[in-house]
Amino acid sequence: MAFRVYRADIAELWKMNKTVCVTVSLEVRKKDVSGIVDRGNALALAPYIPKLAEKLGQYILISKGQVGFLSDNLIAFFTKPQECKFERCLPDEVYRYNWGQKIPGGHCMAEPSIVARSARQLLRLAIKEHLREIYLPVPGVMNGRLDVEDIREALDVLKNSSIVKLISNHDIEDANIQMLNLEDA
Repeated sequence: MAFRVYRADIAELWKMNKTVCVTVSLEVRKKDVSGIVDRGNALALAPYIPKLAEKLGQYILISKGQVGFLSDNLIAFFTKPQECKFERCLPDEVYRYNWGQKIPGGHCMAEPSIVARSARQLLRLAIKEHLREIYLPVPGVMNGRLDVEDIREALDVLKNSSIVKLISNHDIEDANIQMLNLEDA
């Protein structure tokens, strides 16, 4: 059975006061205690949410990587580690580093185990907070450089949930993904 993914723009959903997840790394910059919002849906939301990087950094330090609310309708969903080994560096960032160096989380590929843990935590949060609808960009696939098969465990956790709706602003070409228009939800 294919996983349903709806075509939608996360910033537009957030502006309509929908509850959305921002997929991010666990990295906190030491110089200003800010989170990383330089890619993907975090970058798309940053112009609309004042001090998103600072809110994210503070939240990571307090929550120690637990999925949770950054603001009323914005949930932090972790996909990347605080740091990784050179071989897990994003291909477009590898030129910055040397073999053996620790790579900051924002430049790492997503980690399937972190994505799966975040999916489980998101469902618990939804139940605890009595949420009716959450929009989650397909975690780890676009800027995290994972294949759909890599995040199958996380998708299996979410597939029976009527609360969490997977979204993407780009079509995902994969036999396990069924792209739908949001109006068909």
